Order: sequence, then structure tokens, then C-alpha cells
Amino acid sequence: MTTQFPLFNVTDVVFDEILSQLELNEILHLSLCSPKTRKIVRCHMKKSIRYPLYLDTKEFIWMKFGFIGEKGKHVIMMSVWKSEISNERKFEIVSSEEEKVKISKYEDHYALLSSDDNEWMYGCVLVRDHIIDLFRKDIETLYCNNPYSMAFLKYKAPIRMTYSGGEDCNGYWKLVSYEKEHSAKTGGLQLRHWLPEGYDFTLTREYEYVRMEKAHFGRSDDVLKLAEKSKEVVIDKSGLFSKGLNTILNYWLEHRIDGLKFLSTQVRSYKEFLVFEGMEHRITDTTEVVNYKSYTGELYRLSPGKRLRRDDGVIASFFYDPTTLILNFGVVTDNNAEK
Repeated sequence: MTTQFPLFNVTDVVFDEILSQLELNEILHLSLCSPKTRKIVRCHMKKSIRYPLYLDTKEFIWMKFGFIGEKGKHVIMMSVWKSEISNERKFEIVSSEEEKVKISKYEDHYALLSSDDNEWMYGCVLVRDHIIDLFRKDIETLYCNNPYSMAFLKYKAPIRMTYSGGEDCNGYWKLVSYEKEHSAKTGGLQLRHWLPEGYDFTLTREYEYVRMEKAHFGRSDDVLKLAEKSKEVVIDKSGLFSKGLNTILNYWLEHRIDGLKFLSTQVRSYKEFLVFEGMEHRITDTTEVVNYKSYTGELYRLSPGKRLRRDDGVIASFFYDPTTLILNFGVVTDNNAEK
């Protein structure tokens, strides 16, 4: 026997309490009951949610919308999947905007199924706009295997972070492909796939954070190209050597990459006398423990290590770990320092 509850007859205070006890995916499913329900739920969502929304387009013909919860857990709220629709699958009729659509339970969430490309894209737009409007929050994080997914979010607010590629992605894309006119702007860009020798690291847009996980052939010129447009640059694997690092530090001393606030890069061969050549008088030792908090919230160790003073009084701290071959270089301020 099904028990009915007069949800719309409760007071606003009670309705607010009910919403506070629901997970975000449950709130979304409630809003799909009818246009009236959607309007009421949205009215009670007086403030935008504190969890960031994400979009995952890495799997072909399967777009997943969700939120990043406690401890970075990714929870799918709804997906749009292009598939042959089986007569054996159970469907529910729900409302999005003024449209009636069919959804079906798929593992741990509901999926909107479509049978052709046009229907699939229409469903993606429908779900995207419904979620953004309901929660009064734009999608902040994009996971993709190619830059063309960025066009899907072009007319929305800039993306906070874009992650492209991964272990399941064998190809790579030129940086210019992420900066086309039809692509959404992103504050941070992280390329997880392997980059070949001769890859062009030139950026045309401004970034808060750029990370290249597998730039094995990257040299000082490549790092400088990234540093010209991004405040923070992280290169997990590179082809950088001591003389190249010396060039980068000199560029910073000469105010040629003033926008750079943080650099973390692999240095394959670190010889201190080559790194410090020509700037020995500007370098001092430091024992104060300082960590740099990056745009993505990660902490990078900057000391005990060295300090480099520029002629305008700006001081950068840096630390080299011979075990990992990683050098961290950062201009520490009250906003990014963690002691």
C-alpha cells in the first residue's frame, strides 16, 4: 500500500526542513515531478548550493551531471544516454521545463535515454538548463576527452576547472583547440594525456592555473609560454634541466613573467650552481615552514629551502625535492600561504 503525503500543504518552514534533509539528487528528482513542483522547489532553494556542480563528457554518447560532495566524492545526479531503448526497461514520465520526458533508473541515478543524435543533444541541453536553474549555480568543473565539449557550456558562466584526457584517452589535442571562439572560458586547464615532442604550449587566453601531467619533452621555452598567460603552472613530467630553470628564474627577476605566482615542475638534473648562476647575491636560505595553496586547493611545500629577492622587493620561495625531482617556486602572500 502506498502512503501519500500532502507535500504542498505544509508550511514554508516545514518544506524548507524537508529539503534540508534531502540529497541534491533527491531534490532534483522531486523537481521533475511537475512544472508546479519545480517552481516550488526552486522558490525554496533561496541560496545556491555549497557543493560544486560538474559535467562529465568523457564517455561517448553519455553525458553525466553531478556534484562534488564531501571529501571530493563525485555523485551523479542525472545522465543523458544515447542508446537503443528496450521495451523491457521501466520508465517514469517526468517534467523538465514544459516538456514531458522519459527517464529510467540506471545504477545509482536516473538517466534520460534517447535513440538518435538530435534527441540526445536536446536532452543534454534540457537537463543542463534544468539543473543550473534549479540550484541557482553554474557548472564549475568539466571532465572531457576532447575540447569540443567546452562548446556545450559556451553561453554559461566561465568554467572554474577543466580536466581533459586521462588513462583511457590515447590521443591529444592542441592547446589552440581549447581556446576557440566557440569554447567556454575556463579558469583552470589540466591536460592529463601525453604530449609529444614539439607540442605548442602557446596560450592566448588568461588562466589562473594550467597543469600538464605528461609534458616529457617540455623545456624552459615551453614553461615560459605557459607562464606568460597563467598565474600558476604545474608540470608533473618535463624535460627541464638546471640551465633551463636558471633561464626561467631570470625571466622572473627581469619582470618578464610578472603574472606568474607559482611554478611546480620536474627538473631532471638539478645542479644548484647552474640554477643560481648570476643571481647568487639575491638568494638566501630559509628555515621557515611555508606551503603554497594552489588554485585547486592543493598544498605545495616551499620550505625549508631558498628565497629569491627581486629588485622591487618581491620575494619568492622555492624548494627542490631530490627524491621526486620536483621543484616548487612560489610568491607567498597572506592569501596563498599555509604554515
